Amino acid sequence: MDSVNLMMEKFYQAMCESIDGYVFVCSLSDGGYEVILPQDFVEEFGISPEYRTRYFESWLECIHEEDREKYKSGLQSMFDNKTRMFSLQYRAKNRNDKWIWLESRTHLSYDDAGNPLILAGVIYNLGRQNHLDHVTGLLNKYAFREVINQKIKDHIPFGVLLLNIDDFHHINELYDQTFGDSVLRTIGTYIQSRLDSNAAIYRMDGDEYGILIMNPQKEEAEQLYNRISNHYKTQKELQGHLYYCTFSAIYHEYDDEQDYNDIVKALKVGMNIVKQQGKGRYLLFRSEFLKFKERELELIEMLRHSIENDFEGFELQFQPQVYADSKDLKGAEALLRWECEKYGKISPVEFIPLLEKSDMIQTVGKWVFRQAVNMCKAWVCIYPQFSMSINVSYLQLFDPHFVEFMRDCVAEAGISYQNIIVEITESKFISDKEILKQVFDSVREMGMKVAMDDFGTGYSSLGILKEAPADIVKIDKIFVQNIKENSFDSSFIRVVVELCHKVGIKVCLEGVEEDEEMDVVSDMDLDFIQGFLYGKPEQAENFYHMYLSNG
Repeated sequence: MDSVNLMMEKFYQAMCESIDGYVFVCSLSDGGYEVILPQDFVEEFGISPEYRTRYFESWLECIHEEDREKYKSGLQSMFDNKTRMFSLQYRAKNRNDKWIWLESRTHLSYDDAGNPLILAGVIYNLGRQNHLDHVTGLLNKYAFREVINQKIKDHIPFGVLLLNIDDFHHINELYDQTFGDSVLRTIGTYIQSRLDSNAAIYRMDGDEYGILIMNPQKEEAEQLYNRISNHYKTQKELQGHLYYCTFSAIYHEYDDEQDYNDIVKALKVGMNIVKQQGKGRYLLFRSEFLKFKERELELIEMLRHSIENDFEGFELQFQPQVYADSKDLKGAEALLRWECEKYGKISPVEFIPLLEKSDMIQTVGKWVFRQAVNMCKAWVCIYPQFSMSINVSYLQLFDPHFVEFMRDCVAEAGISYQNIIVEITESKFISDKEILKQVFDSVREMGMKVAMDDFGTGYSSLGILKEAPADIVKIDKIFVQNIKENSFDSSFIRVVVELCHKVGIKVCLEGVEEDEEMDVVSDMDLDFIQGFLYGKPEQAENFYHMYLSNG
């Protein structure tokens, strides 16, 4: 062996000993190739001693059949001069017939004439590096992080499709976690089998999968989501059990100004927005999502500041409710409003979900209830039949002390419980109906009434009337907005009134703003009306002067 070859041999040995992986070198010529492999790799995978000139043919047989085409396609793209770098995660069977997750990082160099000269790289045993998810057999989030960081370092374009199984806990609760793990494994295997050679799947936290797409196109990610979603749009059977699942997805493409943490943050923020929009859908990440999240977090802190400073910026406004036949005042609904110094008036549609998400709704809800009861006390002295409708978050109803709190508030005010109506939105009646029914039964025993707000916007609408523990149904304003042109809306209102009256439930129609709308519903036997036609939400002092000062 001449001095040059000896030096190259020593250099190769030094590389093998200093890198946590299998270093390979393949010299290319018109007549074929010759490969040099580490001995421990040859032993680990039972490579034939004659591998040097027939390595690729024998190695392909070790690779899992689902990954084989990806491997071949990656190599071919290099020899077709489409790329000089090649990276792929795949499975190969070792000498003990065990599938091992590997990652090959390969580089092809050329001679001065432009002919392929040296193919070299490293093969990493990901299982040894704790990069294997033991539930699904997929690569895990640590492998995902490492690959992403490497792509960023090499300035290689990529996109990530994050998939989340909606309400996966239902599967675990219906059966058990062992079955749930089997579902995760089955879904992972299915997705893996549907990926092209430029994509790899990773098991992330819990019920999430990350799909890395090289040389990405937005249409490709959406098409992949649709393939997966369509496959699972019907029930599946596994181990004699039926299960059903939908997927929420966010897709994000890397740009040069991001690091790994930026990408993960974008995916998490995007997934939260997908979930808030109703789950079971695909969204393309937009930079506005991060601005939306930053505003959300900022508002949460501002809400907390307001609460800690004696509810600064909060106030109650009151919208009149009238009897449908006489148009006389029945009472009012107490509506929470909030204003902050930076953004001014914030819509309840935005800030109330933030109170619920941060659990500040418990504190604010008690403040609202007490303020509304005390205002009712003042107005009952003027108008004894006056009723105050108070919105209560469903989260408050799961506080075991909240019913007692309501009882004490009304008792301290010295008014009749019959002057108080507790309102909750229809969609919240649907989940945990039994618990809510127990709470509402306790409320009724005191003499207070229960109203189902925003009726018609939930998931079961008419069907829920059979079990809903409501004294009053408030039909949502969306059924009034087009009532002059839409016969469905008027028919819906009429049917709801008839059904409710048959079971002793009174009906209030919300959102009536014009005389023409009132004309359409005037013969429907409604009990109460609430809307701008009879009054907008007003501050307490204005409400008093407009509706109560004369009697």
